[in-house]
Amino acid sequence: MKPNISKTRQSSRAVAKMAKSRRPVVQRSRPKAERARAPVAAAATAANQKHPTGKLGRVLNAVAATQGASLDELVELTGWQPHTARAALTRLRQRGFAVDLRETADRKAYHLAEVVSQ
Repeated sequence: MKPNISKTRQSSRAVAKMAKSRRPVVQRSRPKAERARAPVAAAATAANQKHPTGKLGRVLNAVAATQGASLDELVELTGWQPHTARAALTRLRQRGFAVDLRETADRKAYHLAEVVSQ
């Protein structure tokens, strides 16, 4: 269906606007309130949480190791900038994994806290 174009010049933006106005309106399947995410406070424990894949999964595996992982090790593992590696740790915390920073005499490392069953 071609839009009617008179002898005067119309911009392509005006033609697109006319064509857009003739499109049928698509109804959403669910109201917006139902599509909202669950709050972070309701995050599941690490035992119930799905294990992430990709680089975030590698970060989780490194942090879950016995010796943990320092920030430099995470940067080397992922190829990310340090602030991005820290943001990934925050994202793991938001997903329900208990990641904490432990400081020993010679090293600071991120560790996955053990899940306490209730």
